[in-house]
Amino acid sequence: MTQLDRTDKSPLLQDSGTQLSYETMLSSDPRLYRCCMHNVGQGWPYYAEHLWAATQDNGLAAVLYAASEVEARVGDGTKIRIVEETEYPFDEIVDFTVLTPKRVEFPLLLRIPEWCEGAHLSVNGRDDGIRPEPLKYVLVEREWHDGDNVRLELPMRLRLSVWAENRNSVSVSRGPLIYSLRIGERWVRCGGPDRWPSYEVHPSTPWNYGLVLDPSGPNRIFPVSEKGMPQSEEPFSPDAAPVKLTAKAKRLAQWAQEENGLVGPLPESPTKSGGAVETITLIPMGCARLRIAAFPTVD
Repeated sequence: MTQLDRTDKSPLLQDSGTQLSYETMLSSDPRLYRCCMHNVGQGWPYYAEHLWAATQDNGLAAVLYAASEVEARVGDGTKIRIVEETEYPFDEIVDFTVLTPKRVEFPLLLRIPEWCEGAHLSVNGRDDGIRPEPLKYVLVEREWHDGDNVRLELPMRLRLSVWAENRNSVSVSRGPLIYSLRIGERWVRCGGPDRWPSYEVHPSTPWNYGLVLDPSGPNRIFPVSEKGMPQSEEPFSPDAAPVKLTAKAKRLAQWAQEENGLVGPLPESPTKSGGAVETITLIPMGCARLRIAAFPTVD
C-alpha cells in the first residue's frame, strides 16, 4: 500500500457502500472507527500477556521474547522473579536474570523460533553444551541461585522468500521481521477539527523498484545498519527504525498506481528495466506506514 487516502478502492478492497466506509478505510481519522487503525494497538498487550507460561512440572517457559519481568512460584513453591532484558526483535541477544530468596530447583524452557539456526545458550557465561534447535524448546533444569544469568543468542540471518503465486516476487526477512521499502511521506490534512485532524498520507519518494539480486546470497546484497533503540522508546516508525537494510534496485516505469491509488499488479519476475541502479533503504514492515514488501526482481 503506497497511498492512504479517502478514495473508493472497491472492488479491490471491500470498502464500497456508504461514503463513510471508504473515506475512513485507509486515511487517518481518529474520530471514526475502522478496524485496523484502532485495533492495531491491542496487539501489544496481547503479546505481553503471552510472554510467559507456567509448566506442569512447576517451572516457567519463555514463549515469546520482550523486555519484561515475571513473578511466579516455582519448584517447591518458592516465589521468584525473572528479569528479561532484550531489544528483540531488532537484536539477537536475550538475557534472563533469576532473582530468588533461596536456592531452588525448577525447569526453565526457552522457545527457539522456526527461522533461527545456530542459536546459542549460556548460563552464567558458561556454555553447557546445549544445542538449541528451531521449532523446539530448550530445557535448562538446575538448582538456581540468586543472580543467575541465562543468555540466549538468536542469530538473525537474512532470508529471501519467493512468492510463486505473486508473480515470483521476493520478500526480504531478517530474523523474525519482514522488511519494507522506506517510502517518504507527505501528510495532507483532509478534515476534522484542529484537536482531532484527519490526514491522508501520500508517497513523496519513488516506490516502484525491482531488486537487483546477487546469486551469492542475501548477505552480500543487503548490508545491515543497526543504530539501537530510539530514546522515545517507540521503534515502530519510519524515522526511528533500529535496524535498516540497504539494497540495489532499479525503477520499473511499467509498474504504476491504479487510478484509485492502489498499487498496480506486480510485473512478472525477473523483469527488465532500463533504469540506473540505485541504492534503496528497507525498514521493518511494522515501522512503515506506506509499504512495498513484495518486490519484483530485475533480470
